[in-house]
Amino acid sequence: MILDEVFAFLKDTGITRSHATFSTDFLGYSPRYYDYLRCSGARPSLRCLLKLAMCLQDMARDGRGTANEGAADAFAQRVMTRALMRCR
Repeated sequence: MILDEVFAFLKDTGITRSHATFSTDFLGYSPRYYDYLRCSGARPSLRCLLKLAMCLQDMARDGRGTANEGAADAFAQRVMTRALMRCR
């Protein structure tokens, strides 16, 4: 699941510390939303995917010139593609 990859990236870079902060800060839902998705196998909501893509876009364009900007941009594009596929 793309969310697992994004969470691992954000955790490895020190941007988020836990599933709870990822759920609230990046997915826009309750602290246990990401855990629910992982345990139930449910698909992430469109709202969740759009919020995550926007957060990653913001990270990619923060202007600091870090190596993480390229990775954040790539993830943002992949997440947005998933969101657009949900709309078809």
